[in-house]
Amino acid sequence: MKKHLASLWESVVDGVVDIGSHRARSLLQVVGIVLGVASVVATFGLIDGGKRQMTEFFDKTGGIRKMFIRNLDTRQARESATQKSSKGLTYEDAMVLAREARTLELVEPTVERRELVRAPGFEKSLEISGATPAYQPMYDFRPVEGRFITQEDLTASAKVVVLGATRKDEIFGGGSALGRSLSLGGSTYTVVGVMERKEFFWNSANDNSLEWMNRFVFVPVTTMLNRLSGDRTGQKVAYINVQALSAAEMDRSTAEVETILRRLHGGVQDFEVINRAERMKQMEEQGAIYDITFLVCGTISLLVGGIVIMNILLASFNERVREVGTRKALGATGLNIMAQFLVESVVVTILGGLLGVALGAGFTKAISDLIQQPVVLSPRIVLLGLSFSVAVGIFFGFYPAIKAARLNPIQALRYE
Repeated sequence: MKKHLASLWESVVDGVVDIGSHRARSLLQVVGIVLGVASVVATFGLIDGGKRQMTEFFDKTGGIRKMFIRNLDTRQARESATQKSSKGLTYEDAMVLAREARTLELVEPTVERRELVRAPGFEKSLEISGATPAYQPMYDFRPVEGRFITQEDLTASAKVVVLGATRKDEIFGGGSALGRSLSLGGSTYTVVGVMERKEFFWNSANDNSLEWMNRFVFVPVTTMLNRLSGDRTGQKVAYINVQALSAAEMDRSTAEVETILRRLHGGVQDFEVINRAERMKQMEEQGAIYDITFLVCGTISLLVGGIVIMNILLASFNERVREVGTRKALGATGLNIMAQFLVESVVVTILGGLLGVALGAGFTKAISDLIQQPVVLSPRIVLLGLSFSVAVGIFFGFYPAIKAARLNPIQALRYE
């Protein structure tokens, strides 16, 4: 047993030594693997970077558990009288969802209305949003000055306002806005909070994708309905955001929301529930074709490298037929010969894999700088690149190794 292990170890050493003895040949073998692994690493870096960026954007705007409920147009001539009489989404719908839905954590109705906003040195018609305290946890949107809207503000239909960072700068400039007054619809409101600045850039060439959050002017939703609109009964809302208790039960939450709203609307489907988890899944499916295309390109590069390795090993075998025959005549087993050739293939591919990972890291950095978008290089991607290279080494080195192992020593010694 020890003799066989020693002989096998000698074959492994011979394989490594042979790589050093034929450096030009080994370099050709390495180059194909380096380019293939670098392509695979860069491809997965792009894929993971895109997914991480999308997840980050969703996290900043309500997370994967958020569902957006919007009104649908019901003004087509062929609709029934029941459909035509539908009021669409209302504040009462949101209240019923908050009371009855068992799979929801947050319900946030938003009413929107344009009003003339006046402050010293400022006068402009702006869109005002009537919101509830649920808006803050829904969007993880925190005040940097003062506070957000409270339940007490809702109960009293308080004449208070909370400003986004950009609106605060537009209306009051660089100073503190807390406690200052402005006019909405001819009435005086007090600023009780200023929200943090929200920012997200897909790349440096794009504008801030969350600038719309910095332009909010919030008042309590009841203030909007009772004071600015003047009629709370059946008041339509622009949209309703809800947040499910669990991302794993998004489909169940969607079904529950639709059931409750259809009942409230007399069976009319005059609304649409947009499930973020389903939307993200659809986006991933749409992007999969690009991911597969890039991956196939990287895999083809690896396969070309593997073919180069196999051809060079076959050429090496033809040059060393007498050497292999001599070793077998002196007692080397087929396993010893196979190990020598496989070791050469695997060592070359591991070396190429390591260099390919390093080159792939450079590729990802260059691509990231070029498209101004983050590209992820995680340990999983590095391990995947090395695994690909080793698999290629074993697969393409197997045929030359088997051919050498099966060589008849008598025929080999006669080989010219």
